[in-house]
Amino acid sequence: MTEPPAPAALLLDFANTVDIEEGTDSIASYEGWRAWLAARRPDRPTGRREHEQALALRAGLRARLLATNGGEVDAAALDRAHAVLDALPLPVRLDTGTPLAATDTVGEIAAAWVAVAAGGDWPRLKQCPNHECGWVFWDATRSRTRRWCSMRVCGNRAKVRAYATRRQA
Repeated sequence: MTEPPAPAALLLDFANTVDIEEGTDSIASYEGWRAWLAARRPDRPTGRREHEQALALRAGLRARLLATNGGEVDAAALDRAHAVLDALPLPVRLDTGTPLAATDTVGEIAAAWVAVAAGGDWPRLKQCPNHECGWVFWDATRSRTRRWCSMRVCGNRAKVRAYATRRQA
C-alpha cells in the first residue's frame, strides 16, 4: 500500500497544518481554521470552540505520531487531546454507511483515527524525529520501519551529524 487510505490522508493533512521548517501554522488563527475547513468541507459550519478543540487534538495527534517513531511522548498534549476526544459525541452506525457519523470536523478527525487504528495501519503514520522538521508522513514500507520523512533531507542530515559526532570522539 503506497498511498494512505482516505482516513489516514485526512490525518496527514490535519497534522501537517503546522510546518516547523517554514515556521507556519495554517490553523493557528480562527480565520486560518475556517479557511482550512472551507477547502475540505465547505458545507460544514464551525465555531471558535471547535477551533480550540482542533488545536488541542492536533497537538496530541502529533505527539502520538512522534512517539510512534521512537520520540518522547508529550503527556500534557496527549491529555489535552484525550479531553477533547472524551467530550465528542460520536454516534456509531451499524448500517453499511459510515460507521462513525461525526457531527463536526473534530469528530471527523477522531473518526479517521478510529478507522486507521481499527484497520491496524496507525503505526504507518509517523512524525519525522528531526525536531527542525516534524513533518508527518505515511510509512509505505513493507516492514513499517521508515524513520525519516525523507532520506535525502532529514535522514541525510541525521547521518551527517552522527558521522561528525563519531569523528569528534
